[in-house]
Amino acid sequence: MTTSRHARTAAIFASLSLAALGLSCASDNATNSDPDVNSADSAVATAAPALELPTVVVTYSVLAAVVSELVEGVANVVTLIPDGQDPHEFQPSAQDLETINNAALVVVNGLDLEEGLDDALSNAQQAGVNVFYVADHVTVLDIVDVNDHSDHGHVHRGADASHGDDDHDDEHGDEHGNEHSDEHSHSEDPHVWLSPHTVREALPALAKAASDALNVDLAAAQLALDGELAALDTELLSLFSAIDNCQLVTGHNELGYFVDRYGCTVVAAIISSTSTNAEASARNTEFVIDVIKTHSAKVIFTSLGTNPKTAEQVAKEAGAKLVTISTHFLGTANDYVAFMRTMGTTIATSLS
Repeated sequence: MTTSRHARTAAIFASLSLAALGLSCASDNATNSDPDVNSADSAVATAAPALELPTVVVTYSVLAAVVSELVEGVANVVTLIPDGQDPHEFQPSAQDLETINNAALVVVNGLDLEEGLDDALSNAQQAGVNVFYVADHVTVLDIVDVNDHSDHGHVHRGADASHGDDDHDDEHGDEHGNEHSDEHSHSEDPHVWLSPHTVREALPALAKAASDALNVDLAAAQLALDGELAALDTELLSLFSAIDNCQLVTGHNELGYFVDRYGCTVVAAIISSTSTNAEASARNTEFVIDVIKTHSAKVIFTSLGTNPKTAEQVAKEAGAKLVTISTHFLGTANDYVAFMRTMGTTIATSLS
């Protein structure tokens, strides 16, 4: 009796399974019975155009790395000045001008770093393009003549003294390009990106400018990026706090923001100017050699704008080693954090 009931139950389940299989096949046949309809649906899906993102133009790659993280997924970032090219000497091509004029936002360092772009940026602003100057929103340091040894520099203008958003638009309107050059003298250090602490100062204003230009909410991206910059700053502070008497000799005078933040001093520079266009004089070269010997410096940190032959001559006569650091472009780094970590670690390790 039990065996018979089990047999009937098995037969019922078998029948139901076959019926379900039949319905499934019928459904598949019905779905595939009109190939024209299916192929048409597929064609429509394939032909759907990709959403074209607005463009944010940034002058050089280090700053572009910061902006890219802030606007990731909502804008395409275009870097204007190629890696390896001196930003002081860059002159825009006709294509560059078109890129600037069609941008939703142009992000510029300022302080005459990109002086060859002054006219292009002024014209773009007159045409209604949004241009953001990072240096307007940070604590700007005066240039220190590191080969003088009597001037320690001072803060020129704090971030709190930077222009409010409404005032900034009024003050830097149609004539921003010319006024900007006049307002900032050559006594101000343009290398603001070489301190994550300084970059953090500009981040709130940069995020607002990007949010307004792109019509998106970047609050979450700003918060995440600020956290990364804060962690990087803490890491570098810890790294250099372990170095006693952190004294640097450099190729040209560019590490003002870095040494100011991390407790170091540039005791001499082959080129005492912050401009990579400057050249080392024989008198200055002799002075640097003397300082290296006096301070028992073992390393000269060179970068963009340092004449290799002059640096080699100084290193040979002073008995120092040349170490190249990337200061103006990303190099092999994938982002700003990696860029600053590489530079900081290279300096710290070389001094150990």
